Amino acid sequence: MGGRRDVRAVVTDLDGTIVRADGTVSEATLAAGRALRAAGIPLVAATARTPAGIRALGALAPLLSVAVCCTGAIGYDPVGDRLLWRERMPRETVTGLLDRLSGQLPDAELAVYDGRAWFMTAAYRAIRGADHFGPRAVVERRWLPEVDACVAAVCHPGLDPPALIAALSAAGTPPVAATFGQAGARAVEVAPAGVDKASGVLRALAVLDVPSQRAVAFGDMPIDLPMFAAVGLGVAMADAHPEVLAAAGESTGGVEEDGFADWLRRARVIGPAD
Repeated sequence: MGGRRDVRAVVTDLDGTIVRADGTVSEATLAAGRALRAAGIPLVAATARTPAGIRALGALAPLLSVAVCCTGAIGYDPVGDRLLWRERMPRETVTGLLDRLSGQLPDAELAVYDGRAWFMTAAYRAIRGADHFGPRAVVERRWLPEVDACVAAVCHPGLDPPALIAALSAAGTPPVAATFGQAGARAVEVAPAGVDKASGVLRALAVLDVPSQRAVAFGDMPIDLPMFAAVGLGVAMADAHPEVLAAAGESTGGVEEDGFADWLRRARVIGPAD
């Protein structure tokens, strides 16, 4: 891997990249986060999770300098417990999404998030199975456009996330990401126009005053591809989606093998494990 890398910030996806399938974070990953903090290198999360989902990470949360949440729609400071930015989804976007679902995917259901709580139909909650982190309320479908939403999520009883993405795209609603974070989740996220992990990560790096070319990003799913393009180097997990492996500059072991921590130490971004 050569000499020490000049890395000024480390950006990482969470679920499937440094958060394991059971929702836990290994001690090796936590140790790497502590070593980054000691070295003065910011650790940035880029995720579909909400701030409540970040707080649910326990010991990892305070090691994050910035969390890019809701696939870029929200910037969150876990240490100060404050929002750094919040994009808004126009009411007509939510109304149009509901109309397209009613006409072309009538079995699909919708939830919207306003930066504090999720608002969802009863059918959405029943289909999704695993619930969202944080406050949530069940409302009638007609009230969803009244929420000052920053992101929406769609689920369907018969379509998994990749198939639902294809169906939504065919209906004229290209989603930005499939969410797989919680066990049993079957949701696809739709963000405001122009918002994705790349826009969020660039915003976070600007807050941290770090040039994007001096950042390295870790990921495993197609949602991470814009983020890879926005930084100096993208590193794919060994079990990543084929598109991610093809786009990455390098790869490392999977989440269960602590590939994130292993790469940082092999690249000499942080020192060897104690």
